[in-house]
Amino acid sequence: MAGNVDEHARPQAWAGIHLVALAALSVRLVVACWSVRITYPDELFQYLEQAHRLVYGYGIVPWEFRLAARNWLLPGMLAVLLEGLRAIGLDRPTGYIPALKGILALVSVCLVYASYSLGRNLFGERTGRVAAVLTAIWYELLYVSTVATPEVLSAYAIVGALAIVTGRAGGRRAVLVGLLLGASIALRLQYAVPAVALWALIVIKWQWRRAVCAAIAGAAVVGFAGLLDAWSWGTAFISYYNNLHFNLLLAKSDVFGSSPPFTYLYWLTVGSMGVHLLAIGCGVVQWRRSWPILLLLACVLVPHSLIAHKEYRFVILAVPLLLVLLAAAIVDGSQRLRPKFGDLRVAGTAIALVAVLSAGECVEHSIFARNDRLMATLELSRRTDVAAVLDLTGHWADSGGFYFLHHDVPFYFQQQIHAVPMRAVRSLVSHVLMPVTQGTIPGFREVARYWTVAILEQVAPPRQYGRLPEDGREPPQTGLDEKLDPGVQAH
Repeated sequence: MAGNVDEHARPQAWAGIHLVALAALSVRLVVACWSVRITYPDELFQYLEQAHRLVYGYGIVPWEFRLAARNWLLPGMLAVLLEGLRAIGLDRPTGYIPALKGILALVSVCLVYASYSLGRNLFGERTGRVAAVLTAIWYELLYVSTVATPEVLSAYAIVGALAIVTGRAGGRRAVLVGLLLGASIALRLQYAVPAVALWALIVIKWQWRRAVCAAIAGAAVVGFAGLLDAWSWGTAFISYYNNLHFNLLLAKSDVFGSSPPFTYLYWLTVGSMGVHLLAIGCGVVQWRRSWPILLLLACVLVPHSLIAHKEYRFVILAVPLLLVLLAAAIVDGSQRLRPKFGDLRVAGTAIALVAVLSAGECVEHSIFARNDRLMATLELSRRTDVAAVLDLTGHWADSGGFYFLHHDVPFYFQQQIHAVPMRAVRSLVSHVLMPVTQGTIPGFREVARYWTVAILEQVAPPRQYGRLPEDGREPPQTGLDEKLDPGVQAH
């Protein structure tokens, strides 16, 4: 392990890793440019929509940003990227959405390099190569490769840090590990458990001096997040406190549902058709080499399993770690079967089977899907005659928000307009998004259709539109707003 490796020894890395990374990036860029979907509502409204609001001055404000329950670190970083894209002329959704997804896809390729280094450091060169290939093709990582959520970006940081810690010791490496661990905690506080466990590995494998350097670097990042709270909300670290407080106060398991403790293990097993469970079993068998990965898996799965409300994305960190264990299992199995079948043939067959499984799951989970509602909203973003929009195609949390619409106009949803007679719609909106199964509205005509969603526009628009008191920018959230403590306010 790292503590016994000569600090000046520099084993030559596999040149083919760059080709694997390039192939991974190519597939991810196809997803970025072709797919039009919302992976998680939080991704849009908690982060992308808020970045849009910072850059362009308008957007939907969820309750977390009304009550200082979310840190501005991630939305701020995305806003910097959006501002940069605007500076080069990509200031429309049809430009900045695929461009930003492409940047995220590029960042996601770091997992290919990290998996290679981690597999090589713990098990050997061949395991590192297989791990890189598995990480490049596995559908769950492809699915989140264009996603900007804290748990995804935190997973990149932690896997990268683990890859460094299991390699050569060094002062600069310790600082980099600390920065990565600090970022993972600042982005997702729940990942503090695996982050602290990884810091403990530095203490075990490296020197105390380097562990202290890592701790200082990590504390600097976390401190910056606290200062950002102080600047944006008035009190340092208030968003982290409020988020935990509101989640407990709102009885989140009642609002969003609860699941039994072994749900994550079940999801990991079903989602991989048993491959992840096989990886865990093989990791346990080879525990003398795989224990750092097993430790981090326990640190992410056990604490999250104890929380009643569960979402698979919360434990996405487990996926790349399991793929490294799977790579070790493939290499070990191929070596055992070498006399009869040849180790390269066995390993190649195993990788091919994983590729087939991953391709099937890509289809099953519609990774390359183009959401009709979002496509229709993008169509509206191109038009210059949009004065107000009514979206009747579903709940606001499943819409594209102003990030997709990109018009500073009233944007109504069914929740705001349910008490308004349909005959009065003509005085309120210029365009309507409506399911094709609901027909049309008197005074409107269909101008475009995206399979299940039709775009209607006014036949004879009024000179001036009326406006409802609530135009969708601060929509009520059923099960949340009425449970908020009225005495709790943003600082």
